[in-house]
Amino acid sequence: MSQENVAAIQRLFTAVEQRDLEGVLAAYTLDIVIHEAATLPYGGTYRGLEGAERHANAYEATWAPLQEPGPRSLDAEVLDAGEHVVVVWRQRGRSSDGRQAIDVPAVSVYRMRDGQIAEASMFQQDTAAIERFLADASIATNEE
Repeated sequence: MSQENVAAIQRLFTAVEQRDLEGVLAAYTLDIVIHEAATLPYGGTYRGLEGAERHANAYEATWAPLQEPGPRSLDAEVLDAGEHVVVVWRQRGRSSDGRQAIDVPAVSVYRMRDGQIAEASMFQQDTAAIERFLADASIATNEE
């Protein structure tokens, strides 16, 4: 079962990198629960596929203007933990004026059920740094 779980997570990260919402949603169970730090613009707890879609859209709305168009690279390292899969990855962005940039590690823990993700919890190394970056990048974008 573990290899199946790892493969499911690898498909999820490929979909996120490709900005493929359909592929992201296909990775989840119908009753998926997603947890993000409440202080982030896309933070909170999301339930079900509708919640997962809201989460994905909020994440994309936040980060897409701060990343190159097309595929993104998260440099995901997938670790098998049986019923859980742990992923160490990078959150990156750059303001439109190029003066502000961020590249911080993150860890996600996925609880698996029948080869799909039943629960996802994302842990950013430094949410305060992300919040400052997003605020500063927003100011830079609005000044243009």
